[in-house]
Amino acid sequence: MDELTRVLWDYACRCRLEGCYSLEMKTMREEEEEMSGRNREHIEKAGCPAEELEKLWYGLEVIRTVDMEAAFTCGLRLGLALK
Repeated sequence: MDELTRVLWDYACRCRLEGCYSLEMKTMREEEEEMSGRNREHIEKAGCPAEELEKLWYGLEVIRTVDMEAAFTCGLRLGLALK
């Protein structure tokens, strides 16, 4: 990601992303956050090592973030190419 795209990405994440969720997406996101908290509690009660799960979660989060950045860059380039 070049510097201009990085600036636009940071701005979009801070100032514009929230307005891009539909009501259904907001509801789904809230439900999943709640479910994730409950699942974390169940896993901890089961005696699973939290550190290993945190490493797994971190790796999946990095993959998701990289994919989101690539999609943003692709959309920006596509928009610029169509103008």
